[in-house]
Amino acid sequence: MSITPRENMLRAYRHELPEYVPNGYTDLIICDSFGERYFGEGVGNDWFGVEWTHTPELNSQTPTPFKELLEDLEDWQDTITLPDLDSYDWEAIAAETTKDWDRENKVALCMLLEGPFERMTSLMGFENAVCAFYETPDEVHELFEAITEHKCKYIKILKKYFDFDIIAFHDDWGDNKNMFFDMDMWREFIKPYIQKVIDATHAEGMIFEMHSCGYIYPCIADLVEMGIDSLQPLQYCNPVADIKKEFGDKILLSGAINSQGVLEQPNATEEEIRAEIDRALDEMAPGGGYVALVPIINPHVAEIVIDEISTYGADFYKR
Repeated sequence: MSITPRENMLRAYRHELPEYVPNGYTDLIICDSFGERYFGEGVGNDWFGVEWTHTPELNSQTPTPFKELLEDLEDWQDTITLPDLDSYDWEAIAAETTKDWDRENKVALCMLLEGPFERMTSLMGFENAVCAFYETPDEVHELFEAITEHKCKYIKILKKYFDFDIIAFHDDWGDNKNMFFDMDMWREFIKPYIQKVIDATHAEGMIFEMHSCGYIYPCIADLVEMGIDSLQPLQYCNPVADIKKEFGDKILLSGAINSQGVLEQPNATEEEIRAEIDRALDEMAPGGGYVALVPIINPHVAEIVIDEISTYGADFYKR
């Protein structure tokens, strides 16, 4: 290869044709944001005081059921204190975190977790959170504004001390069939705050990648208009081929691999896994503007996926 994996991936983000399909598993440094979740085993609290429980089967943590900090948003300021970002030794934290990073060959991506809606659900549970939009809409805006101001300050820290290339901002808005909101509600309660985070990320010279799981097709045109640079994980419950045709020349697309239907199935064969990777890359990678990446729990499956992506070398873009 005549260029580094880092430059190859950045070409894709710049909508220049890469030499080969960028492999998010091998060419990205992916780092979860400090403090936003508890990442250990057993149970533990994040810096908002939310208790999280580790589930070994998923190798992941979720808020502990029935340990919500809020039932409603009336007087939420009396219970919730936003973390004091100035109280941390960011220089020391960043030095330890980044000491082994291969910045010459890899792109550094921060998973900035717990966007406004995710944070509200972790504080009060999903049912109470969705009711809050109807029962206390003014307080939802107040909470979202406070969280967004916190995120924008955090973004400055992430650039100054960690020097990330990409902020992948997490806020999940859908299940496998529908968004959690109609578009009027999304535009009123979600869009203004995501716009502020997009602008803050760009002001620091970083790429803004929107991470939102589930079916989110109805809001993609708005996200493009708002100036996002990339969208991930673009789960297969969305019309991924249509999204490629409609938006592939405007934003980078990351993912579009059927993990739930194929990769995560316990009886999936190696041939089926490789065939799904081929389908996704053949559909999404032509013309560039694509990174092959989707979260995988099973290490054996990950090995197969990484190997199959590697077969999409320089000859792919010369066909």
